Amino acid sequence: GGTCKSSSTVYAVAVAAFPASLHRRRRRLQVPLVALDMDGTLLDSSSRIQPDSADVIRAATALGVRVVLATGKARPAAIAACRDAGLEGDGLLVSLRTPGVFLQGLAVHGSKGQQLSDAALPSAVVGQAFRWATDAGIPCVAFLGDECATLKLTSELKELHTRYYEPLAAELASVEQLLAGPAVRKLLFMTGPELVEGLVKPHWSQALQGQGAEVMQAVPNMLEVVPAGVNKWAGLQVLLKHLNVPAQDVVAVGDGSNDLQMVTNVGTGVAMGNAVDQVKHAAAAVVASNDDGGIAEAFERFVF
Repeated sequence: GGTCKSSSTVYAVAVAAFPASLHRRRRRLQVPLVALDMDGTLLDSSSRIQPDSADVIRAATALGVRVVLATGKARPAAIAACRDAGLEGDGLLVSLRTPGVFLQGLAVHGSKGQQLSDAALPSAVVGQAFRWATDAGIPCVAFLGDECATLKLTSELKELHTRYYEPLAAELASVEQLLAGPAVRKLLFMTGPELVEGLVKPHWSQALQGQGAEVMQAVPNMLEVVPAGVNKWAGLQVLLKHLNVPAQDVVAVGDGSNDLQMVTNVGTGVAMGNAVDQVKHAAAAVVASNDDGGIAEAFERFVF
């Protein structure tokens, strides 16, 4: 035990004598990359980025930390949300020329914004989903990269655009017309949380087995269908390999079950105070909620 005591005393003396060298040492151990979820994490419950969150992100990028998004949103939606907070730009959080993980890990963009991945859903699943949605009266939208399409533009799907920043869905005449266009990357059902839990999720968790697709949930009033094996962590791994950043050096912050693998597998996984329990249990730390400065707290504790 004696050695421990004397080495910690030496350390304490060194800190007192040379605070500048300690700061330099901390700088060298700088976190190279922070990955942030958007809904429920970077965005508060009004779907806005809080000013103190924007401030810490700007401060981190000024220090050379790369801050990227790992979101279910399409890239244009992420850009629109960040523009409102002054975080859109090549040297900031997101632009058409910056790296990031979008569409739940389906769309991964590299250091110059170039696309690194192109997973898509099987046509059979897309056809089934729209036929079921029409019969059940549940709004359904297809994401085709940077655009969206639907067979019926409902008030919910308009809200997906106005509140959640997603591209306004083009209304197409038929499933055939939809399938004749660009590949569908993911599908999204949007309705009341009780219908999502009681009808949409039970049906699709069962119906997709063996079809090369699976369900994913980010927020209570939506359920998404994505290609099997796709998630934000898989997408982030593609990006980290491209940027040559080891996962153990990364800080990732999230709240939803779609953030679970990412929070579990990086060096420092952080759960928001409003996170689902499994994400809180998997995280190295839990910070305040998305309405109470959790992002600023995460940066102050793990980045600066």
